[in-house]
Amino acid sequence: MNDKDYLKDILESEKNLSVNMTYALNEASCNNLYKNYFKMFEKINKKVKELFYLSYNLGYYKLEKEETKKIKSNIKTLSQDLESCSK
Repeated sequence: MNDKDYLKDILESEKNLSVNMTYALNEASCNNLYKNYFKMFEKINKKVKELFYLSYNLGYYKLEKEETKKIKSNIKTLSQDLESCSK
């Protein structure tokens, strides 16, 4: 494995930890446990952001500018979907 593969693997693992921490937060049986889990959750999410920015700065992730027309079309579609759900 190369550096890019290692970094992507670590980032994916941290993202999975973050998701699993939300389950732990929802199922915490008391306030003290919730507070401890929440501190861990915040630290994990901070690391996820740091790892993503590192990956982005190394060129492992690319952001592309999207056309305004396509964005507006997607907003319209999502708005229609949301409206149909509320009926």
